[in-house]
Amino acid sequence: MLDELETVNELRAWFASHGGHFNPKIRYTSVFSGLSIAALEDLPPDSTIVSCPIPLAITPSVAQQALAEILKNEVITADWNERQLISVYIAFHWIVDPQSYTSLAHLPYLNTLPAPSQLCTPLHFAAAELNALKGTNLYGATLDRRREWEAEWETCRTDLARANKAWAEELTWERYLTAATYLSSRAFPSTLLSRTPSLLVSKDSYPVLLPGIDSLNHARAQPVSWIVDYPSDSADGPEPTIALVSHAAIPAHSEIFNNYGPKPNSELILGYGFAIPDNPDDTIVLKIGGASSGSGKDWEVGREAKGIEGLWQEILDAVYSQPQGDDETLEDNADPPPEWSLILDAADMLNSMSSTLLSRLPEPSTEGNLRPDVALMIEQYVAGQRDILLAIIDFAGEKEAEGISSARREGHVLDEDLAEEDEDEEEEE
Repeated sequence: MLDELETVNELRAWFASHGGHFNPKIRYTSVFSGLSIAALEDLPPDSTIVSCPIPLAITPSVAQQALAEILKNEVITADWNERQLISVYIAFHWIVDPQSYTSLAHLPYLNTLPAPSQLCTPLHFAAAELNALKGTNLYGATLDRRREWEAEWETCRTDLARANKAWAEELTWERYLTAATYLSSRAFPSTLLSRTPSLLVSKDSYPVLLPGIDSLNHARAQPVSWIVDYPSDSADGPEPTIALVSHAAIPAHSEIFNNYGPKPNSELILGYGFAIPDNPDDTIVLKIGGASSGSGKDWEVGREAKGIEGLWQEILDAVYSQPQGDDETLEDNADPPPEWSLILDAADMLNSMSSTLLSRLPEPSTEGNLRPDVALMIEQYVAGQRDILLAIIDFAGEKEAEGISSARREGHVLDEDLAEEDEDEEEEE
């Protein structure tokens, strides 16, 4: 295997030969997850860090065209999704000799990506590490993703076997998982390549890998811009490029960061393999279960119960639709329950649901069979989930107080009031 210096030198030479450009004042440096980019000397604000020719990007269409040429059959990949196309394209650099196929054009780039042992998404967790996520949404999301990706992999192997059984056998699960993880952790939406670049994903966008651009790690709120240049529509003119510009001054020897956009730790861990302590963008996904009691919609609630309004309204609607009293259904002429009663029931339902989820969250693992980086990542994620659930419980308490106040204003005596009167009488006796 090539060592780090050789891989970086080969990448630089390959990148430059295709029109790519690195700022001469930056260098590649080793971090725990592979390679990143740091400043050799002070960089002023608005420095261009790297510029990549857009034709050098790995896109689903590039992957499909390359695989069709190698397999000599366009039909085999016709029904594959974007992840299958790009992942198998990447894997073929390891299955066959890329020098024998000009369509496999990205080996110098792939050689600089993290080794499988350095990938740290939950699909790469050991059994004990995955078990440490039990009780969280991320545990179920990990199992769902594994089932989805394994099904894709099996489909690809079956289809490839129609062209070459040996190649199908060489497409191992580890290779597919590694390639798919590269895509989940490094891809940008194709909207970034438009004349008005954006990280917003649309229904028509697709994932793309941008060599050089994707070498920078993530820092929340890092001030960066992506500059797309389409200099000419002529086939003989310069190729369009995308450049990453850092608007912050960067001290010498400091790592240079990109900004992947606001993402909760659940998404960062599942797709990228890292977490941010006290991540302000953390969320938890909640759902009102049961066909009769909820819509089945996922509600994403953030810190300080941000975004809870829709969930609260659905709970109110669910409580209102439930039968009241001893009868299975309300009489047509029955008066609807007072608003304060609905609020109290809804607050109790929200509090109960959140308290149950809170009780299920795992405690920080004290076992020594978890890698320290993984244990810390899980701890940071769970801490965020706990903070959000506590905020939701506080929100439920505030709603309960509103309902009680409303009932008392209408002259109703509540169980809480009777309990207080009993306590006062006992004290007097």
